[in-house]
Amino acid sequence: MNQINIDEAEQKFLLELFEQTKGSSAAQVSMFTVGAALNMDKNASKRSAETLMSWDLIEIRTLSGGIAITAEGVEEARKLGAGAGSDSAGGITLGNAPVADEAVKAGIEKIVTLLKHQAGNLGLNFDDLSELLADLRTIDAQLTSPKPKTAILRESFRSLKNILEKSGAKESLAQVKGLLGE
Repeated sequence: MNQINIDEAEQKFLLELFEQTKGSSAAQVSMFTVGAALNMDKNASKRSAETLMSWDLIEIRTLSGGIAITAEGVEEARKLGAGAGSDSAGGITLGNAPVADEAVKAGIEKIVTLLKHQAGNLGLNFDDLSELLADLRTIDAQLTSPKPKTAILRESFRSLKNILEKSGAKESLAQVKGLLGE
């Protein structure tokens, strides 16, 4: 990516979006809500969002102004000093319990949702993409169980970690490592 050149208002907008989405590209908020938190009117919010979209730092999700931060946006926000150690799993780790509890399941669902959205854009070869999708199906199957087995989830996420290391998907890799306690 080329050198990003955004002004102070847009930097603040990106940082606020990062905070409101907790750095997760799966989360969506209104561009006007982000702007309101910065005392921006609707036109200023829209201009900042459009500029950030032109740099692929955020993406539009709804015609009514729903936006999300992209992986590039997360990276740029972190360069600007946003949320050190923040992840969309909320700091949840798998732990050693034989069965995952509801909090762990919720954290896993957020990571899985993000990975499903990113799967086609990770630049993986066919075999790695097939393996990633198989691991995601295994995790989904465990999440539908009344007693999701932590050991199966852990091994599936270890496999995902190996695939993500090949892809260069830093945000997702960090979330998976956090879930594994690494």
